[in-house]
Amino acid sequence: MKHPDEHAIFSCEPDKEETPPPMGRREERDTEYRRRILSAAKTLLATHAIDSVTMHQIAKESGVGQGILYRRYTHIGDVCSDLFKSTMVRFIESMEIKYSANTLPGTGLEKLSACIHDAIDFIDANVSLLSVISTMHLEKHRYIIYKKPIFIRLHNLIVPLFEQAIQQGEMKEMDVTLATNTLLISLFPDQYLYHKDVLGYSKQQYTEGICQLFLKGV
Repeated sequence: MKHPDEHAIFSCEPDKEETPPPMGRREERDTEYRRRILSAAKTLLATHAIDSVTMHQIAKESGVGQGILYRRYTHIGDVCSDLFKSTMVRFIESMEIKYSANTLPGTGLEKLSACIHDAIDFIDANVSLLSVISTMHLEKHRYIIYKKPIFIRLHNLIVPLFEQAIQQGEMKEMDVTLATNTLLISLFPDQYLYHKDVLGYSKQQYTEGICQLFLKGV
């Protein structure tokens, strides 16, 4: 199986603008094709092993036909890459809008707790896709997640929340960078899957454990 491109997966940056099609209907049709393809891929990846999912299955499930599918994607790795990117972009943008706003009510600690709950809810809902992408990329070569835009954007989102909690006296002075990095590592899909599938943690147990360790424990 071909692997998705590393930069495309982890960039979480908007796609470069292409020359707009001459007709609005064509653009709408292409957008609908992409939506159906990614929706079909997500369904198949959630119910089948990655090695058993084929482009033919995606074309059949989406109802767009193999010709249209292959005009957009060369292989299944491209589909996974696009699906992962679109899913992560929506999640990170929603988190940035929610937690970067100064008008959001609550203390720094309350916002951190809500942020952790939102992140784990997202991971739990998309764990199949996230683990597939992680596995596919790790099979290709090692990557440094700390340098990727995904990690950087989440890091930049969480640091101010820790700082606010410290300023409000909810936490003692601490190494915010280290705390944030360690928290993000604990929210990696493979960490969640290990505790859930191997150690038998429920989502609630894992969430409460992370909050206890990083919020109540400090």
